[in-house]
Amino acid sequence: MSRDTYVIDSLVFAREGRQKAGREPVSGFERLSSLVCAPSGDVDFTVTGVQNNQDESFLEIAASCTLVLRCERCLEAMSWPVEVSGRLLLVPQGKPMPDEDLEVDEYDPIRADSALEVLPLVEEEILLGMPFAPRHEHCEAPLPLGGAVKKSPFAVLEGLNTTRGTEK
Repeated sequence: MSRDTYVIDSLVFAREGRQKAGREPVSGFERLSSLVCAPSGDVDFTVTGVQNNQDESFLEIAASCTLVLRCERCLEAMSWPVEVSGRLLLVPQGKPMPDEDLEVDEYDPIRADSALEVLPLVEEEILLGMPFAPRHEHCEAPLPLGGAVKKSPFAVLEGLNTTRGTEK
């Protein structure tokens, strides 16, 4: 599908309860592909328009993929499944954005647009759902160059503590 297929009139989309679903390669998301070890695989996503009883318009975004990230402990590549969802309040042009001091966990406000690109919104949800420091559940830290295991400076203190106990 062409990227133009994912451009919507956001308020009409929400008011009419429309939905767009798609699959795009991870390599097609510039910021996301720059953060992974290998920009392989696809992102499956759905964008749904919703309007509530107070005439507020929302976009609900759901996305899933498996990313190849670098483990921060052993530095090896690892598969990381991602499933994210988010809700965006569409604020019409000319209306003030909601007060940023009020933290609302239910949604994030964005400016409504008659030509809104949804792929950057999908990418943003995935980026927000990525771990800060991904790690395998069980792995060892890499050894220093040469393979020698460096003794901890605290090992000396441990030795002092055991010799004190025997000096009585």
